Amino acid sequence: MSLDEVDREQFASQFYSRQLLIEQLGAAGQEKLSGARVAVVGVGGLGSVCSLYLALAGVGYLRLIDPDTVAIHNLHRQILYSADEVGHPKAELAAKLLRKKNPLIKVNAVIEKVDALNVETLLEDVDVVVDCLDNFQTRYLVNRACIKLGVPYVFAAVTGLEGNLAIFNPPDTGCLECTMHSQKENSPKRVFGIIGAAAGIMGSLEALETIKLIADVGSNLSGKMLVCDFTDMSFMTVPLPKNPNCSVCGSR
Repeated sequence: MSLDEVDREQFASQFYSRQLLIEQLGAAGQEKLSGARVAVVGVGGLGSVCSLYLALAGVGYLRLIDPDTVAIHNLHRQILYSADEVGHPKAELAAKLLRKKNPLIKVNAVIEKVDALNVETLLEDVDVVVDCLDNFQTRYLVNRACIKLGVPYVFAAVTGLEGNLAIFNPPDTGCLECTMHSQKENSPKRVFGIIGAAAGIMGSLEALETIKLIADVGSNLSGKMLVCDFTDMSFMTVPLPKNPNCSVCGSR
C-alpha cells in the first residue's frame, strides 16, 4: 500500500485509534514509538511474534537481524513464515511481511550472523536492542555491545513450557553476564523442545516491555526478571542485583 502525506495521516489516525485510547500511552507515547529505532536480533519463535507486535504498535524503524533460512521444523512456532517459503532468508521474509502489515514504518532486513567483529556495527544507531536469540554465546556478544553503545537490552528466553524476561541497562542495572554467568561454560549444543504458544507468549511480553520502555509507560523489568512456568501458569518477578564486581559492567 502506497500512502501520500494526506492519506498517511488519515491512515495513521485510524490504524492506531484503539491504541491511542490508552490513557498512559496517548498521542505523546505514540509519537515516541514512531520516532524509535529498534534492533531485533533473531526472527525465530520469539522474534516472529515480538517483531510483529512492535511493527503493529508503530515502532518507526525496525532492524531485523538473522542469518538463517526457514526450515520445516520452524513452522509450528515462527508465525511470519509459510511452508512455501522454506529455504528463504527469515529476515528478508519477515521484513517484507511487516512492511505490508504496517506501511507507516520502515523495516530493514540484515541477513548476517552476529559475531565479535560486526556486533557493534549491527547494533549502532538504535534506541533499544531486543534479544530473540536461542544461544548464550551470541547473547553475551550482544550484551557487551549494548553496554558499550549505551543501549537498553531487552532479554527473553523460552524452553519447553518455561520462559524468562528481563531488561538490562547498565549502569542503572546489572547486565546479562551478572546474572547468567553460569551459561558461559562451553557445553555441547542441545536442541530443546518448545511449543509455539509458549514462544508466542514470551514474544508478546517482550514486545510489550519494549513498547513500555520506549513510550515510558508504567514500570518495567529493568533490574528484574519475570519467570514464567506455563505448566501451572505461575508468574514470579525476582530482583537481579547488580554485581559491582562484574567483569563486563561492574566498576573497574
